Amino acid sequence: MKDNIRNMGNELLNFQKSAILGKVSGEPLCQEYLNEWRKCGDSKEQLMQLALRQQSIPFFVSACDNGVGVSKDYMLSEFGDYMNGRIFYDCDGVSGYSYELLIQSNTGIELCVDVANIMWSKDLFITISKTKAPRIYISNGSDVCLSLDGFNSPAIYLFDNSKVTIDDADDESDVIIYKYSKDANVEIGKYCLANVKVFNKELKL
Repeated sequence: MKDNIRNMGNELLNFQKSAILGKVSGEPLCQEYLNEWRKCGDSKEQLMQLALRQQSIPFFVSACDNGVGVSKDYMLSEFGDYMNGRIFYDCDGVSGYSYELLIQSNTGIELCVDVANIMWSKDLFITISKTKAPRIYISNGSDVCLSLDGFNSPAIYLFDNSKVTIDDADDESDVIIYKYSKDANVEIGKYCLANVKVFNKELKL
């Protein structure tokens, strides 16, 4: 396992060591999850699917933000083919669920997945089409603006000093935002007619 990870550079190996030593959450990585990580070997696709599990995302993004995970440049160079348009399915074992990782994305997109993990992305404008209810994780200093076309019910998970703006939203939409950091920022634009609820949550990894 270590040789396979080393082939992809020291950052991933150091991340695994930090996780085992408890530098991410204060507790050593559980054996069950470590075994899942080891099963991935050097398969970038399997590693991405593991990282996109909803129970994995808070751990992964927090490690990256705290400097004990992997860097933006490393992700772009080693996993660039597996993000920003690459869709994965059933990462959590939920049949039909779709997942995507967005890194350093600063263009306007229409979100078409059920679970999106957004990292290191500035001035990213996202449109959520009618009746969609995605789960959106925003971290590592990202700045995201959302537009909701109607009958939407997205759940937003906001970390570190990231920001989300709800600028244009139909009044038949409901938005729940969970802030996992006192530095996270939520802004409601004047054209937001949606019912937006914001909750402060304790981050437990």
